[in-house]
Amino acid sequence: MVEGQFAIAQQDTTLTANIPEWNPMAVRAMIAACLFYASFGGLIQWFPVWLIEEKAFTGAQLGLVISFAGIGRIIAGPLTSAWADGRRDRRAPIQLLSAVTLMALAALWFANSFGVSFAFAFIAEITFWALIAFLEAALLRLTKPDRAPTYGFARGLASLSFVVGNVAVGMLVDWGGNATIWWWLFLTIVALLAASFTMTPEPVERGEEPPFAQRLSEGLAMVKRPEFALLMFGCGLIQAGHQFYYIFGTKLWIDELGVSGTMAGWLFAFGVIMEAGFLMVIARRIEHVRPSSLMLVGGLGAMLRWTLMATSPALGLLLALQALHALSFACTFLGAMRGIQALWGDDRTPTAQMMFMALATAPAQALSSWIAGRVFDTGVGSQGYIAMTFVAAAGTLLIFILWRRTARLAVA
Repeated sequence: MVEGQFAIAQQDTTLTANIPEWNPMAVRAMIAACLFYASFGGLIQWFPVWLIEEKAFTGAQLGLVISFAGIGRIIAGPLTSAWADGRRDRRAPIQLLSAVTLMALAALWFANSFGVSFAFAFIAEITFWALIAFLEAALLRLTKPDRAPTYGFARGLASLSFVVGNVAVGMLVDWGGNATIWWWLFLTIVALLAASFTMTPEPVERGEEPPFAQRLSEGLAMVKRPEFALLMFGCGLIQAGHQFYYIFGTKLWIDELGVSGTMAGWLFAFGVIMEAGFLMVIARRIEHVRPSSLMLVGGLGAMLRWTLMATSPALGLLLALQALHALSFACTFLGAMRGIQALWGDDRTPTAQMMFMALATAPAQALSSWIAGRVFDTGVGSQGYIAMTFVAAAGTLLIFILWRRTARLAVA
């Protein structure tokens, strides 16, 4: 009897030992990231619709404001990063950017002229997108492989929150019209700002800080590293190839296929579900794969996706093509994040990510957004996706050079 009880106790101990310990700091960062991506699901798919329908933007004007915002991020990104490097609290940039985004959205609601609407949409696009680098860096920094949640789980849950955002807003649009898009964005950013105050302050022990100009110069100098430059501009172009899809995809589905807002939300969501599945299930099984190989597969997947999307696919084929989001976005994203972490380590990864966002992703998205707006206004419909094939191909070529370079370095 005693031996049996001892065996049961041993078994219970073993089961307990197999359950990973929860990491409270990572949980709080995950909640903030989930709130951001729930808002992002509304912004990236529905904010363009709101600007067209409620603020009377044309396709070219919409492409232009997103292009200008991309150019603005080239300047704002390094400045924000240099400022954040001097803060003793790592939450500071998240709180600042959330607050500015809220003020821009509030002003945009009351704007009556196109010029004022353009200005505040420009500001909101800059500050909203800038949050990504700091939230991603927090997840990478605070998650641990042996504690829950892991990075793959946390980032996958954030992607699922994106699904909640775009599906929920689609349902809200069907129920209450386009005005509900703004309310979703505003309230989710309010929640993000509140959640940022619950995050661990992570006070940074700093000695004598170099001047702001020196921190900015050191951040910009990171681009001189060839591997980082190829990663930045290659992945920046591959990800920028999504702009026609992000800006006009939902409107084209509603106009060409005649689907409802709810169905459009689910179509968009299916791609993000594939992304989340990749990050939550597959990512941990391919940790041995070189980051450059992941990025190369992502680039090839993007070229295939946009080429087939340009054929105006029926609903069944469109659903299958949405599954390629796991390659065009998730695989590229995972390779880039792992590559940046491997190149720069914990201390410099936030700065490296901001440089990536500001100097590569932002200008590439600006160019792609301008191209997308001009192509959309020609009335070609889904055929406009072929322009994105060429953008993705340029990025894939740079990643192929990086792949060859890292292969030689590995052999050496």
